[in-house]
Amino acid sequence: MAFAYKVINNRNYDIVREDNELEKFGAVVSFILVAKGILGFRECAHIVKIAEDTGCFVRLISGKKVGTTDSILSLVNLEIMPGKSLVLSIHGARNEEAFHEIVKVINGETDSNSK
Repeated sequence: MAFAYKVINNRNYDIVREDNELEKFGAVVSFILVAKGILGFRECAHIVKIAEDTGCFVRLISGKKVGTTDSILSLVNLEIMPGKSLVLSIHGARNEEAFHEIVKVINGETDSNSK
C-alpha cells in the first residue's frame, strides 16, 4: 500500500474538540491514503472503537468533507468508496497502533463478524 507519512509535531499538542474541551495529545501524524473498501456505518463504528481503545483522536478528510471520531455520522457522511483519496490524521501517543488498525478497516481487511 502506498501512503505518505508525516510527523507534524512530536511534542504535546493541544486540541479543542467540538464540545470546547481542551485535550492534550502526543504526536500528530497525517497520512494520505486511497481507500480499498467501503466505509459504512459498521466500519465507522469500528474506527471510533479503535480511537477509544488507543486514546487517540482521529480525523478523516475526503475532499471538502471532514469526519472525526467525535461523531460517527461525520465519518459515515464522508461516503468513502474504493479508490477514493483521503487524509487520515491521528493525534495521540499510541498513534502507530491506531494507524495499523484503522488502515485495516479502510482497506476492508477486517472480519465483519469480529467486534
